[in-house]
Amino acid sequence: MTTEEWEVAPGHVETLTEEQEKKLKLVWTYLLTFFGYKLALPEPRAISRRSTTNSVLSAKTESSTKSKGLFGRFRKSHKKTESIEKLERVISHPSTDVSSKEDAGGRIHYAFKGLNSDDMKKAFWGFLRQDTPDNLVLRFVRARKWDVDKSLVMMTDTMKWRCYEGKPDKILCSGELGCVENDKPGVIYQFQLGKCIIHGHDRKGRPIAMVRARKHHSSDQTPEEVEIYTMLIIEYARLMLNEPIDTCDILFNLSKMTMANMDWGAVSYIVRCFESHYPESLGILFVHKAPWIFSGIWKIVKTWLDPVVASKIVFTNSDKDLEKYIERDNIPKEVGGDDDYEWHYLDPTPSENGHLYNDQEKKKALEDERKELTDSFIDKTIEWIEAPDDQVTATLLKERIQIGRALAKNYRKLDGYIRNRSFYDRTGALNVESPTS
Repeated sequence: MTTEEWEVAPGHVETLTEEQEKKLKLVWTYLLTFFGYKLALPEPRAISRRSTTNSVLSAKTESSTKSKGLFGRFRKSHKKTESIEKLERVISHPSTDVSSKEDAGGRIHYAFKGLNSDDMKKAFWGFLRQDTPDNLVLRFVRARKWDVDKSLVMMTDTMKWRCYEGKPDKILCSGELGCVENDKPGVIYQFQLGKCIIHGHDRKGRPIAMVRARKHHSSDQTPEEVEIYTMLIIEYARLMLNEPIDTCDILFNLSKMTMANMDWGAVSYIVRCFESHYPESLGILFVHKAPWIFSGIWKIVKTWLDPVVASKIVFTNSDKDLEKYIERDNIPKEVGGDDDYEWHYLDPTPSENGHLYNDQEKKKALEDERKELTDSFIDKTIEWIEAPDDQVTATLLKERIQIGRALAKNYRKLDGYIRNRSFYDRTGALNVESPTS
């Protein structure tokens, strides 16, 4: 089954309800205002809000919105939801100084205070791989249960982390070859061990990353090398995702694990990455064949977990347990399945693991195309926010979705010019470039 045949899950840009679309507009209004763009308040609408099969509004509620559109029903009753009040305030008071530390009547959301808008803008657009801008934003919004303020705080924390701390974009582009060149032997050693293997997929098409806990000893590498290895695995898994499949599974194989394999720092970092910086990226987290010592570890670890992440944990003890979620031929033999794949790591070399392409002229053309697409998406987003009626809004939303998909396609073409090849590229498991591009 191809990715086009999978159903798009609720809460994505293709399946938004009316209220969800308002929240998305509000998030983009705050983002673009901080990035320095000016938006104008739309005129009151004369066309009723479109009805959708995804709408959570009842027929009675929907009928009360007719003739007034996005803001009309709130004006009629002189009551506005918090999100609409914020949207009107932000749009009607565009930022004149993006470096201002004052709220300025709602111009700059408090989540952005003290931040450099150019750095954050670069971090945001650099976060995109084969995903689309709206669905990237919506990961954070869904993770914070559609609370705009909390979503923006989470997004800015991630942008700061990507820009100043973790720097995963730099690590991904350097890849395993960069670890050799920058004297990070502990990263390569973890690949050689096959501590985590991305291979196969579950019944819903999600890639599976199997962590073999027995392979880990904290003395084998530095904490920094654990973090780099973790980021590379996560970013490689992201490159294997194509919307609408946008999550992956983690299978923690705890068979033969002892306390010698336990590393609180590594576990804490993995949890923090998924919860804080890669929200809504986890499909299922399998804890397989947990030994008796794990009960004490679990008592501590579960206190670190967000309830949403905790709800995705499935404890399994046999291949039959895993078969409920994964076809047998995708279950590794070492956990009782039929997949006889064996890990044989190929050490990175400049000739085999550098950039796939070196034509600087073509690279520049793709980068220029990406900038044009980004500018077009932003312009179309401003039009969408300022749209005078529902028909225009619906048309602009469709156009934005298409531009977002064009950005994803552009990344597939650009990837070979900016990222050193990984083990997964070299073996054909990861093939980012679109066959039709």
